Amino acid sequence: MFWVGVDVGGTFTDVILYDVKGRRVSAAKRLSTPAEPLVAVLQGLEELKVDLSKTERFVHGTTRVTNALLEGTGKPVALITTAGFRDLIAMGRGHRRRLYSLKEQSPPCLVDRPLRFEVDERLRADGSILRPLNEAQLNQVLDQIEDLDVDGVAVCFLHSYSNPEHENRALELIRRRWPDRASSASSEVVPEIGEYERFATTVQNVKVKPFIDRYLSFFHSQLQEKGYGGGLSIMTSSGGVVSADDARRLPMQLALSGPAGGVAASAYVATAAGFPNVITCDMGGTSTDVCLICDGRPTMTNHSEIGGFPNKTFQIEIKTIGAGGGSVAWIDVGGELSIGPRSAGSYPGPACYGLGGQEPTTTDAHLLVGHLDAKAPLGGQVQPDVKAAYEAMARLAEGLGGIGVERLALGIIKVAVAKMASAIKEITYARGLDPRDFVLLPFGGAGPMHATMLADELGMSCVLVPPVPGNLSALGFIAARARMDLIRTVLMPLNDEALPHIAQVLAQLEAEGSARVDGGTDGDSVELQRSVGMRIHGQSFDLAVPIDVMPRSAEELRSLFCKAYEAHYAYLPESASLEIVNCRVIAFGPEMQVHAGGANANGTEAPQPTRLYHDEGWVDAHSYQRDTLRPGDSILGPAIVREYGATTVVGAGWKAEIDATSNMVLRRHG
Repeated sequence: MFWVGVDVGGTFTDVILYDVKGRRVSAAKRLSTPAEPLVAVLQGLEELKVDLSKTERFVHGTTRVTNALLEGTGKPVALITTAGFRDLIAMGRGHRRRLYSLKEQSPPCLVDRPLRFEVDERLRADGSILRPLNEAQLNQVLDQIEDLDVDGVAVCFLHSYSNPEHENRALELIRRRWPDRASSASSEVVPEIGEYERFATTVQNVKVKPFIDRYLSFFHSQLQEKGYGGGLSIMTSSGGVVSADDARRLPMQLALSGPAGGVAASAYVATAAGFPNVITCDMGGTSTDVCLICDGRPTMTNHSEIGGFPNKTFQIEIKTIGAGGGSVAWIDVGGELSIGPRSAGSYPGPACYGLGGQEPTTTDAHLLVGHLDAKAPLGGQVQPDVKAAYEAMARLAEGLGGIGVERLALGIIKVAVAKMASAIKEITYARGLDPRDFVLLPFGGAGPMHATMLADELGMSCVLVPPVPGNLSALGFIAARARMDLIRTVLMPLNDEALPHIAQVLAQLEAEGSARVDGGTDGDSVELQRSVGMRIHGQSFDLAVPIDVMPRSAEELRSLFCKAYEAHYAYLPESASLEIVNCRVIAFGPEMQVHAGGANANGTEAPQPTRLYHDEGWVDAHSYQRDTLRPGDSILGPAIVREYGATTVVGAGWKAEIDATSNMVLRRHG
């Protein structure tokens, strides 16, 4: 019996095959094929000789939703809203991104005004009906939309989070008339307070629905033709998996599908290794993603943006910067060295790929300072072209006054490290946290190469490199549990009278979550996490307060909020008036036990001599194959540890040890 995880990234497509009976992990990495993503997937499956007829579980993660939104894929969407609120989605919050810029322009509206329609209906904030839905007027609006060249229809009524009755009826009429046209109601996408964010997320959900439906349908049909008889599971932005049908219904929950898999795997591996507090650093070919994991749980958010527009779906809080292995190095207008955010991608790729790339990248820099093996295929696929990398680096060096090629290459790596360090400081220092209290967990094809330099920059003393770091996101897909996030807005002041209502809402959400995750057949296999969103009266954003046991009094719930608020903002609002905004329940399916210690064996038994370029010049070092290392083995830096899909640089002053579960733990030595 086998499980398969597939991560389609911007540069590489990663495939993980897990033999459940043999507890063995095999990995493949292929250059992504953006025009036909499934080509690289099938190549990876063929490389691993996957028998899909014997595959029980197939989990896929993709950046297709984000790419589709950024690229504006598809036709426009029509919006139906409450009379008098046609322009709400255009006005937004009225914020300027750059407060003091006199030339700041508002982003274009998600829906052009001729495609925005009003219907007479109105709900009060508590969900009671002020004016019933005018169905005759709604049908007139649908008549107008009939001949428009739109891909779908979004229904966004005022206060529908409190009562979805009007939206549900409108959706029923729309789907009866156009069963094949995409449609969504805001109450099913984001049943939360915040009209602009709710409207914008719903419109984007409709916009990507046709594209994702076609993509997932084709993907699944191709697997079935190859012999796969099971269902297709999809990784979500919250770190769990859902069925392909749920993904088609709410594609916006896939926006961070790929990066979320790596974080989910990191939490799984780090907690098992005894490190509940880690900072992940996922460096792929195009970008680097960093995330906090505290007490074994990644930080979460429902306030993010894609292309300048809100995405209010619940997701892992990931900070992304344009610094990856394929990031292009260049000279800015001030004559300073910069890298990214532009990436060479998979084609033509870095100069050392030999596919026509003419500009030096971070990968070229690592090759020229000895971190990458000039004789071994990159990612198991591309034979490095050292001459092309050197010539590209030399051309850039001329523009910097003739600096040495190796010194420039090392400088590129240091700039990348500085950018990653800055991103980590944003998610730690800005919250009153010290990165020195965390363990750094690097992964992705390029993450472990920067790990000890990044740790030195931040003063961190411990680095955990997991098994198969180059394919960790794909591993996270098969290790992730089924997950359903449910939320209901309540919006009421905190007092003793509110507690029975909160308890009732949480119980309803728990019952719904158990049924949707487990099919309602075995409630004992479902784990439930409850929280209450609270805020100080007058604030715009709420803070989720975990509720393990229902508080007996309002004062007890206040105490929990104050503790969470102080931890988050380093300030204690003891006397402030509080209000409850929402109730949230997360339902998890059974845990997926994955033992990642058995990677492919590709290496030799003895370390090989090599040379690495440092600040003081070339130094002697040793190169190891990770597959030949056993629990208890240790390595003193400077050294290189190579494996399929990734390379770990053990810096000078660092010592690496293999633990009982095949993790590589690096600590400062001496």
